[in-house]
Amino acid sequence: MVKLSGQWHTDYMAKVKTLPNESLRYIIEDCRNAMHAMPDSHKWGQYADEVHYCHMEIKRRLGK
Repeated sequence: MVKLSGQWHTDYMAKVKTLPNESLRYIIEDCRNAMHAMPDSHKWGQYADEVHYCHMEIKRRLGK
């Protein structure tokens, strides 16, 4: 279980470390689709952050 700090970015980075690779790839694709479908959404930046944090975790696991 991920201990929440009340800070979204910190909590999300901790959360992605607990997710399997398949989930990380799904989140990346889902967020990209949302960003493409709703480029003016107030959540666009959050989706971009989610993609970034998932990519960072995948790279960490690959030792890059």
